[in-house]
Amino acid sequence: MSEHPASAADEAMMRLALEAGRSVEGRTGDNPPVGCVVARGGRIVATGATQPPGGSHAEVMAIRAAEAAGMDIHEADVFVTLEPCTFTGRTPPCAALLIRKRPRRVVVAIRDPHPRVRGAGIAALREAGIEVVEGVLAADVRAFLHAWVARFDGA
Repeated sequence: MSEHPASAADEAMMRLALEAGRSVEGRTGDNPPVGCVVARGGRIVATGATQPPGGSHAEVMAIRAAEAAGMDIHEADVFVTLEPCTFTGRTPPCAALLIRKRPRRVVVAIRDPHPRVRGAGIAALREAGIEVVEGVLAADVRAFLHAWVARFDGA
């Protein structure tokens, strides 16, 4: 976990990321309904959510929207409800995208319990020198993503 406690501003941004995830609930197939917010200076630049199977993950959608709005991602904070993935499935890994784009920091609600992730996304970001804050609104996000989390309990 990050040694920095979550700020009220971080919690507010994560609530918006959670709402983005809720907006796609039931439409993401076997992927979890993840939400993402890109912010700079406490202002929302873009949001994104997981697309139907084969489509982009939340981080990709939010970063694309931010870049379309003229945002240089390395000046931004990225808030994501679930740890960025680290493996190629139907889409490339989000952790690798974030490492290439180099945001100022990444704020994650919960670690991904998927056996191919489980902390590897956060570790990769930190190894790349990107600040990661964990656990912001973790209980709320864990409750929302309960089916995804339960799917891998004990796996």
